[in-house]
Amino acid sequence: MKIRRDFVTNSSSTSFIISTKEEWNKNNFMNAVGAVGKTPMNQVFSRLFEAINRNKEDILVYMKEYNSDLRDIGEFLEKEGYSKSVAKQVEEMLQKGRKVYYGKLSSDGDNFAEVYFCMESFVVCEDDIYFNGSIGGW
Repeated sequence: MKIRRDFVTNSSSTSFIISTKEEWNKNNFMNAVGAVGKTPMNQVFSRLFEAINRNKEDILVYMKEYNSDLRDIGEFLEKEGYSKSVAKQVEEMLQKGRKVYYGKLSSDGDNFAEVYFCMESFVVCEDDIYFNGSIGGW
């Protein structure tokens, strides 16, 4: 039996896939999620954008760097726990020339929005944005 004597954490993470129809930037993200004008929710989505922006990486780059043995995006996403239909959606977005990003949100994150969205499972599939956070570690 092994006994761990150093720091132990109960942190978790949620993988996400995100793609916006327009170029990736804060203004386009805020418009895509409907956080326009002055609303109390703008701070939440502004902080969420910061967390995503800090933790995202081009999905093809991520796949090659961390899973170099995988040959295609479908195989990578299925290994990460996503369904074949999600893999198909991502492949279609890439074929259309959309940038697709992959990353993780953490319960040990830097801001409240990252922590909140890490604990939730969600999928937003609209024309302007695809945001899939359905694979969590809780």
